Amino acid sequence: MARISSVLFSLCIVACASAAPMHRRQTGDLDCNLARLKVVSDIAATQTLVSQINTTDLATASAVGMAQAGLNSVNSAIQDILTAVFANQTAPADSRVQLEQGLDTANSALLLIKDPSANASVSAARAKLLAAGTAGDQVLSECK
Repeated sequence: MARISSVLFSLCIVACASAAPMHRRQTGDLDCNLARLKVVSDIAATQTLVSQINTTDLATASAVGMAQAGLNSVNSAIQDILTAVFANQTAPADSRVQLEQGLDTANSALLLIKDPSANASVSAARAKLLAAGTAGDQVLSECK
């Protein structure tokens, strides 16, 4: 959770920074930065929801582990992208691909959970995850 908080804080700094001259592409306009912030906050919320899924069932526990691995990959990609933004460089294409694959991995893992007692938690986690994906699409369209 501390890592997500630091990423969230970093995105807020990027959104509000005006002291250091950076290219518009890197700092982005308000819509771009709001979309970035939404990705990070939705991922953080997804991680919280995934951690609350009842894992007493072995298949569910395995799927939750896969979802968490996907979300960890997303966080790693976000860190790489933030590093590039702060260095005034273009975000690495590999990191964008890694972020997308992490989202897909987490979603696929959540779809594997068939335990009826976890339905509400899984639905809530998937809703936040899909919202993060939608915000990611907005980042791609807004942050040019």
